[in-house]
Amino acid sequence: MTPDPVLGGPIGTLTAAARERLPAEVFHYAAGGAGDEATVLRNVQHLDAFRLVPRVMRDVSVIDTSTEVVGGSLAAPLLVAPMGMQRLYDEGAEAGTARAAAELGIGFCLSLFANCSPEQVAGAAPGQVRWRQMYLTKDHRLNEELVRQAGAAGFDAIVCTVDLPVMAERFRDAGNTFQTFDNEVAQAWSPALVREPFFKELLGLWREERPEATAQQFIDHVFPHPGCGWDDLERLIGSSPLPVIVKGVLHPDDAARAVGVGAAAVVVSNHGGSQHDRSVGAIDALPAVAEAVDGAVPVYFDSGVRSGTHAAIALALGADAVLVGRPVLWGLAVHGPDGVRAMLEHMTKGLRDTMAFVGARTVSDLRKATVRSEPGPSGAVRLRDGDRLAAPSAR
Repeated sequence: MTPDPVLGGPIGTLTAAARERLPAEVFHYAAGGAGDEATVLRNVQHLDAFRLVPRVMRDVSVIDTSTEVVGGSLAAPLLVAPMGMQRLYDEGAEAGTARAAAELGIGFCLSLFANCSPEQVAGAAPGQVRWRQMYLTKDHRLNEELVRQAGAAGFDAIVCTVDLPVMAERFRDAGNTFQTFDNEVAQAWSPALVREPFFKELLGLWREERPEATAQQFIDHVFPHPGCGWDDLERLIGSSPLPVIVKGVLHPDDAARAVGVGAAAVVVSNHGGSQHDRSVGAIDALPAVAEAVDGAVPVYFDSGVRSGTHAAIALALGADAVLVGRPVLWGLAVHGPDGVRAMLEHMTKGLRDTMAFVGARTVSDLRKATVRSEPGPSGAVRLRDGDRLAAPSAR
C-alpha cells in the first residue's frame, strides 16, 4: 500500500488534523483507494506536474469567477463532488456540507449513498445548484424512483456515474464493518436510501423469496451492474425529466458516445482513484475528452483537486467546472460545516489569485492560459497556449 500524498499548506494541515480526529477506519475509508493506490497518487502528482506561465501588465483589478453549469449559476466554477455517508465526519452530514457550499454560491452533488435524503439537502440549501448522483442498477424500478425523487425534491440534474462495473479491492478497508446497513448500531450511519418507502417496497418484494435478506444484500444484488450498456444509459436519459450528466468518462470515444445518447454534460473522472488502481490520471484524459466533445456539452472534472491552482489547471485544459472531493471531507471532519466553508473559500481564493497571475479576468479567459507540463521520460516538454500545442522551440 502506498502512502498518502504528501501535501503542503492549508490542505496538508487539514488532512493531518482529520487523520488525528477521525477513527482510523473512517479516515482510511475516505483517503484510501483501490489496490496499491497508485491512481490516488497519480491524480495529484499529475496535476502538480503542470505549470501555468504567468502573464504581466494585464488589467486584473476585477476578477470574475462566476460561471454557468447545468442547472444554474455558480459564484465560482466549483461543486462539491458526490461522497457518501458524510455523517461519519460530522453530525450535520450532507445537509451541513450543502449549506456551507451554498453560502459561497458553490454547487453540491448528493451521493446515492448519502446519509441525508434529497429533501433534507434541498431544505438545508434552497436555491443552490443541486445535482443528484446515482448508478444504473439492475433494478429499473429503483432507477426510475431515484430520478423521480430527485425531481420531486427540486434537484437540477442527475449525475449518472458509469465507471463502476465491479467493486475494487480496497486493502485499507479490509475487515472494517462500519458500512453495515442493518444492525442497530449502524442505523444512524446507514444511507438515507434504505429508509425510503420505495426502497422498502422493493426490498419487501425481493424478500418474498428470501425472507431473511437484508438491505445490504439487496443493494449488493442490484449494484454494481457489470452488464450495463449504452442502451441502459440512453433509456435513463430518454425517460428522465431532468438533464443527465454522465460521470466517469476518460476515453474520448466514450465521451462522444455519451453526447450521442443525449448526455447534458460529461465529467472526466476516475472516481478519485478509489476503484481502479491502474487508471490513467484524470487530468491526463481531460484535453482529449474536451476535444472530442468540442463544445457540444459542458465538460466537468474531478479526481485529485487539492487547491485552487489545481482547479485553474483543469479549467485551462478544457474543464468548464471542477468537482472537489476529499478536501471537503477533511474540512467537515475537523470543523464541521464551518470547515467546509473555510476550505472552499481558500480554494476559491487560490483560483482567483491564479487567474490574476496568468492575466485571466474571467473563467473563460483561462482557456487562453499557457500551460507547461514537466519533462516526461523522453525529456520533451509540451507547451499549451490556448488551444494550440507546440514545442518550446516553435514559439
